[in-house]
Amino acid sequence: MKLLRAAVAAAAIGLLAGPALAQDSRPDFVVAVNGLYRSIEPIDGNSTNAQRIMDSIYDPLVTRNWTEDPEGGELRPSLATAWEQVDDLTWRFTIREGVKFHNGETMTAEDVAFTLSAERIWGDNALVPAGTRYTTSFASVEAIDATTVEVKTDIPDPNLPYRFVTPLGFVVPKAHYLEVGVEAFGQKPIGTGPYKVVEFDQASHVKLEAFEDYWGGTPPLKTIEFRIVPEFSARLAGMVAGEFDIMVNVPIDEVETVETYPEITYVSRPGDNYIMFAYNTLDLPEFGPNPVSDVNLRYAMSAAIDRDALVEALWGDATFAPAPFNFPDSPAFYDPEVKPLIGYDPEAAKAWLEKSSYNGEEVVVNVVRGAYPNFDLAVEFLAEQWRNLGINIRLNIVDSWPLALKHPFGLLNMSMSTTFDGTPTRSIWGFWGPDSARATRADDRSWAPPAEFVALGEQYLAEPDVAKKVALFREMVAIWEREQPALMLWRSIVNWVVSNDYEWTSVNGNAMLLGPGYISVKN
Repeated sequence: MKLLRAAVAAAAIGLLAGPALAQDSRPDFVVAVNGLYRSIEPIDGNSTNAQRIMDSIYDPLVTRNWTEDPEGGELRPSLATAWEQVDDLTWRFTIREGVKFHNGETMTAEDVAFTLSAERIWGDNALVPAGTRYTTSFASVEAIDATTVEVKTDIPDPNLPYRFVTPLGFVVPKAHYLEVGVEAFGQKPIGTGPYKVVEFDQASHVKLEAFEDYWGGTPPLKTIEFRIVPEFSARLAGMVAGEFDIMVNVPIDEVETVETYPEITYVSRPGDNYIMFAYNTLDLPEFGPNPVSDVNLRYAMSAAIDRDALVEALWGDATFAPAPFNFPDSPAFYDPEVKPLIGYDPEAAKAWLEKSSYNGEEVVVNVVRGAYPNFDLAVEFLAEQWRNLGINIRLNIVDSWPLALKHPFGLLNMSMSTTFDGTPTRSIWGFWGPDSARATRADDRSWAPPAEFVALGEQYLAEPDVAKKVALFREMVAIWEREQPALMLWRSIVNWVVSNDYEWTSVNGNAMLLGPGYISVKN
């Protein structure tokens, strides 16, 4: 419908303008999203909402071979054309020549080295220290010539290239990045991807424009707008009217409704992250009293929730409620017999509440409306169960992440990605280690990793033997569960509605690949 109107308009303009003005027949594409994040800097802006956008703006050093391996387990070249492990502690990456950034500068090995550097990520005064979740074991990064970057580690790391399929691998231009700073870069980023940012208002939209000097082929879309449409009903109405081309986040009880419309198609994929609530375990006087800093109250709140019944009601058998960090996508670390330390137990919940110091204080739960499919329904259920236990819950439901990621709060909705190297390193350390956002981000930090957890984590990172690594991991999980800094709910299901005007290849996870080879207009 929208394509037909665009074609008629283009034809009319062509008749008026004559042959002197060549018309760009590629479509203007609109994605209706539930929200946007405050930044699109690869590390500082890493979030579910930003993940949908970043692959259109940036290219990774190494990418997944989605075309031949739907699970994405195989790697293929991207901005690195080749890589080799020179010795146990050294990897070398050959950098693609002739790649342009959106500002017209040519990408160099120096840009790649800076992207991965101590200066930017993992040094004492790093610009985006949250990125250390990806750089554990890094000892040095150096551009050793015009087309080669060498990465040295302080322990053997045979899976190191897999780290570069994460946001760490999105290459940024060194000179421009340092000139404008992290915050400004996150508002108008410069990458090498198929589309460049021309507008960004975190409260309303991001607009991208085809980058005609893209090294990977001609971008198939003229423009892409990621537009905030918080309500599902409004997103669906816009799809049916032809106002939008893709929408995100379909509640499971609305799938049958979506499938009644012949002009659109429902698409779903397993996600690469887990949905949860972070408990605020910190006592921060500057933000007022926080009853959730009492571990017994956290135990009570976790024990009050029948997560298995919740997940079955929301998703049927499409997903599951995991024991903490016991994820099948890390097979060497997965044990189907493992149960959570704090499982569903209404009587225990009452006992822990009685043991706690809780005395009816308000517990604020920060929630981004429509943050994940079916999440709004889950939130209402959780709040009801906690109120039935005797906890004074106030839902602070907001329409954007910037409004949610700020104190004061008792709980905060979040998701945790497992994409890394086939191990749970990113989840247990990247999201909960001493340099994680949960531990360091001033506006919404919510826990301080115990010294024993940190010490075990450092041993875990250095341990090459898999069996010993698994044992250390189990000890870390035990400490995490005793602290109970979050309530894990389910493995995510990612879904979209797509206009039948397009052929689109979706991939597992939140990423939306809209560059060459992934989307085309149907004839």
